[in-house]
Amino acid sequence: MNKNLTQKDRIIQFIDKQGISKNKFYNQTGVSNGTLDKKSGITGDTIAKIYAAYPEINLEWLISGEGEMIKSSIFWLYDNLQSVREQYAAVMNIDPSTVSDKNLLKAESPLEFIPIFSYKGSHKCHGYLSIPNLSSCDGAGFVKTDSMYPLIKPGDIVCYKTANHTNDIYWGEMYIVYLTIDGEEFLTIKNLDKSDMGDDYIRLSGYNQKYHPKDVPTKSIQWKAIVKACINYNSMI
Repeated sequence: MNKNLTQKDRIIQFIDKQGISKNKFYNQTGVSNGTLDKKSGITGDTIAKIYAAYPEINLEWLISGEGEMIKSSIFWLYDNLQSVREQYAAVMNIDPSTVSDKNLLKAESPLEFIPIFSYKGSHKCHGYLSIPNLSSCDGAGFVKTDSMYPLIKPGDIVCYKTANHTNDIYWGEMYIVYLTIDGEEFLTIKNLDKSDMGDDYIRLSGYNQKYHPKDVPTKSIQWKAIVKACINYNSMI
């Protein structure tokens, strides 16, 4: 541990290693521009924003300098299904052959959430999740948007089932949606409801009261997946 490094120094060290520019860091975290260049220290609120944007960072390292920069977890270490199955079975004290593939969900890196879309090519799997009694899912990913707060917080994990192959929508259910509007791309989590503007539109609504419901053209939705489950973090330490 380098005791001469401040928390701000470690943040700069982290983004440098990850190849993240300061401007991108401010955009991804919501931290005020110029914060990293000021002489003052950082607040607990700033640390919370950073952790929400980069759940892979080791909080103990960030706060005190102890441990490794990147925390060790199932999302970071495993890239082989058989290895995951064997280690899961060892923990549960069961035969690895009894662990079904359908109970192991791919867990996306928080830095690679958008490439989950199948038409954009293959994506790297960082681990697997096992959730009892959960119906079939295609994958899982970390949440960055606060549109469903407080039900789902940034840094939580959602498990999804791709629904792009069908025009059927379960109205009122929660979906991950990828939209293109006026040349801009958006990835968000919303409830999908029928629009008063007709069948050519869909209403997007969330739990966070600071965001108003929005009607968007149905054709603007390029990809969608129904959220089957979410994993909430109650503590960041």
